[in-house]
Amino acid sequence: MNKNPLIGVSIIAVVLLILATLTNVVGYQTVQTSNQKTINSEVDQQDLLFQTIVDITNNKEIQRIILKSQINRDGFLNPELRYSIFNTPILTKNQLKNMYLVGLMLSKTISKSKIHSLLERYQLNNQRVQKEITAVIEKDDTINRELTQLSNSKCNCRNNSGVTYWPFPVICSVLGVVVLFFLFLTLTIGVGDKILETTFILGQKLNCWP
Repeated sequence: MNKNPLIGVSIIAVVLLILATLTNVVGYQTVQTSNQKTINSEVDQQDLLFQTIVDITNNKEIQRIILKSQINRDGFLNPELRYSIFNTPILTKNQLKNMYLVGLMLSKTISKSKIHSLLERYQLNNQRVQKEITAVIEKDDTINRELTQLSNSKCNCRNNSGVTYWPFPVICSVLGVVVLFFLFLTLTIGVGDKILETTFILGQKLNCWP
């Protein structure tokens, strides 16, 4: 019996098996690389967002606008306000990251109805202050450059029908957690409203909320 055909078939089977294995490996590596790029992109967006929040919050002109609004609202005799006037702390990105982690835990423990209740208790109705802060942001080259970068971030947020359901899912989700953290601080112990003001306005400029 001629064994050559059997040998040929065996060789072909082995080659096909090797090719299939290599294809799976390459496919897996491609998926891994793609996933890593997505993770890196999300980390970059989050880092840029934190830097933007820090730059807005630490802006001296914006601090002056918010402080002036607080004096008009609460009066100069408020002890916490007097402390703020003479001791304005500098927010760092590392502090903000830690606050975000706490906010992330809060978002998992507080019900949606409770979050809505907190939002209803704290309303940013001072349109004049918002306009003044927005005007300062628009004149700041660094903040404007950061906002442009955030606005140009890839979305990857289209559903099956091709409709965009959220402009910047990573950015808006992170910003929402930060807002929740400072909203909770403001309503429970009365601190954090400065950053709450600036993050609300940032969220509006990025169309994360109305």
